[in-house]
Amino acid sequence: MNRREVSKQMAYLLRHDPSGLEIDAEGYVGVDDLLAELRKRWKNLGRSELIEVVEEDPKGRYEITGEKIRALYGHSIDVEPDLPEVKVDVLYHGTSREAARRIMEEGLKSQGRRKVHLSRRKEDAIQVGKRHTPDPIVLTVLTGQAVESDVHFQKASDRVYVTDYVPPEFIEFEGDLSQSNPG
Repeated sequence: MNRREVSKQMAYLLRHDPSGLEIDAEGYVGVDDLLAELRKRWKNLGRSELIEVVEEDPKGRYEITGEKIRALYGHSIDVEPDLPEVKVDVLYHGTSREAARRIMEEGLKSQGRRKVHLSRRKEDAIQVGKRHTPDPIVLTVLTGQAVESDVHFQKASDRVYVTDYVPPEFIEFEGDLSQSNPG
């Protein structure tokens, strides 16, 4: 069993396509139901291995509560996890130069997901941005100021924070986005 592959399949089922799993409004499904679905691919997958995938996930994607499990963020399906609201001074968003130009004009919007994802650390934002471009741009979100204007931020994990939308006036970038290549 490849834990990374199990985690990817869990993320797909819990965030994008529950495929016959009964999912509630906060994104929970029964642990045994998810395990049964995963066993279609990994016949010997045990409950303890599933729990290890959850506990060892470096991004804190999953949560088990009693006999239920859910993904905490990254959903494209219509669920709304109840996450704690937080107040922090700044968060970061890694993206491509082209997307950064658009974001600076239009703000941060959820693109194909239900929420905008932000990082607590610049290093994490860089890694997220590298999924889109080899040389990502890191935008600084002035969350402390945004909260004063009724923008709400939630903590999904120790590394990932989410919100519905960030207006452009609360986003900063040090540098010149008009260049086609950095440098």
